[in-house]
Amino acid sequence: MSVVKRNTLFLIVCVFFFAVPLFSANISLNNISGKWQGGSYLFVLGRNYTASVIIYINTNEAYVFNGIYTVENRDFLRININEMKSGPRSQALSKQGFIRTASSRFTFFASIDQGKARKLTLRPKEIIIDGKNSDGYFEKEIVLMSQSR
Repeated sequence: MSVVKRNTLFLIVCVFFFAVPLFSANISLNNISGKWQGGSYLFVLGRNYTASVIIYINTNEAYVFNGIYTVENRDFLRININEMKSGPRSQALSKQGFIRTASSRFTFFASIDQGKARKLTLRPKEIIIDGKNSDGYFEKEIVLMSQSR
């Protein structure tokens, strides 16, 4: 292999493996708060560390999880769930109908793309509801766009 081809290959590998960190940032409690939406997911992460996760199923049903969140190691989002409900999509934002949960949490590896349109990328690590693990029944990656102004 010629020196030019070797250098070109090295450059391509470097761009491929190192370009992603240049365009995405670590998460922190300062940059993750806000409303994030993508596909059938809505994450509302308040400045006071409250979290609401709404998962829309089909066209008429929604699951809502409320709790508190924290950021660990600049790339790890943990949401400790303390109440949940399911019901019609039209009532997802209602404060009524919640039941208390125990041993429930969502944990994600996370990064934020700080481009023109802010984007939060979540890769689920562990989804536990009432002590039961989801056993991988979750999307491998969830991409959410910022809805905050």
